[in-house]
Amino acid sequence: MRTLLFLDKVLMGAADEHARGVELFNLNLIRDLAELGWRVTVAAHPSWLSRIRSRTDSENVEIVSTERGGHGFFASWRLTRALGRRAFSALILGNVANRLIPVMTLLRLRRASSQCVLIAHREPTRRCLWAQKLWPSTVVAVNRQIASHFKRHGFSRVSVCYGVTDAERYTPAENRQSDGCVHFCVVGQLDNAWKGSDTAVAAFRMLPDGVKQRCRLHLASFRNPPDFGDARIRAYAWMDAAAMPDFFRGMDAMIVPSRDEIVMRETFSQVMVQGMLSGLPMLVNRLPILEEKLDNGGGLVFDNAQGLCDAMARLANDSAERRRMGQAARATALARYVWNSKTFADRFLPTR
Repeated sequence: MRTLLFLDKVLMGAADEHARGVELFNLNLIRDLAELGWRVTVAAHPSWLSRIRSRTDSENVEIVSTERGGHGFFASWRLTRALGRRAFSALILGNVANRLIPVMTLLRLRRASSQCVLIAHREPTRRCLWAQKLWPSTVVAVNRQIASHFKRHGFSRVSVCYGVTDAERYTPAENRQSDGCVHFCVVGQLDNAWKGSDTAVAAFRMLPDGVKQRCRLHLASFRNPPDFGDARIRAYAWMDAAAMPDFFRGMDAMIVPSRDEIVMRETFSQVMVQGMLSGLPMLVNRLPILEEKLDNGGGLVFDNAQGLCDAMARLANDSAERRRMGQAARATALARYVWNSKTFADRFLPTR
C-alpha cells in the first residue's frame, strides 16, 4: 500500500480556536489523499483530532500524537520513536518551517522515506534551505516568488502549483433579492493589521454621502469585533469556514486590502479566489500576487485609501460593470486556481 507521512508545524502544536487558510488546505489535502487510497500518517497534537476526523473518518488516516509538543530535539526524538522504523513511500511537509528541521534530520537518518515533497507557502530561511538540500526534495511552491528562492539555491525539482480546495462550494448567487444597497466585504483574520481592514474603513468613510448611503461594508471576521460607530460598517465575530460560501453569495464586491509587512505578507490569498469563484468583482491593493489574478478584467487595483474609495464609488454606481467583472473573475479562478489533489498526487507523489 502507498504510504505517506504528513508533517506540518501547525498541526504538530496545540490547535488555535480558529483555523483558516493553510491549516484548512492541509486538512483537506489529508482527506483527499486518503480518499485516493493513500495510507496517511499525520503527526498532530490531540487538539487537532476532532478537526481531522470531522473531515474524514477514513481508516486510511492514522494520527500519531505530539501531545507534549511537536518541536525541538526531544519532541522530535519522541515522534520518531513513536513512528518506529517504518518506511514511507513519501514524506509531505505542509509548509516551510525552521521548527521542522530537527524531526526532518532524525527521519532522514532513520531513512524513513527516500522521497520528500515540500509544499512551500512561505519564503524559506537559509536554515530551511540547508536542511531541505540534505534530503533531495520536490518543492511545490504556491507562487513564483517563493519558487525562485529554491531555484536560486540549486533545487532542480521546483514547480508552482496551488489553488482552492472544495472550490465547488463557491458559486455565484442565484436570484438574489436586492435590498437597494451595494455590499462590499473584506475577509480574513482581520485582527492582523497587515490584512488592511483599516484601509477599507478609511475608504468607506471617504465616499460621497450620496454613495455611502447606498453602500455597506462587511468585515469578516475578528476575534474581538471593534465598534466603528457606523451602522453601515459591520464587523463580524469569527465565522467558521463552512459559513463562507453563503456569506460571499450575499455580497456584491470584495476588497482585498492586504499589505506587505516585514514578517507577514500575502503569498496567494485563498479568500480572494473564493470570492472570485463566487462571482464577485475584486478591488485589490497593488501587490503582484493579487494584481496578477485580475489580468483578465476581474476587478480594479488601488494604491491607497483614496484609490479604493474611487474604485468603490465606481462599482457602486455601475451594476453592469460589477456583473461583468464578477464573471471575468470567476472564469479566471476556474481556469487557474482550483486545486485538484489527484493531479497533485499524480505529478509529485510516487506511483507505488
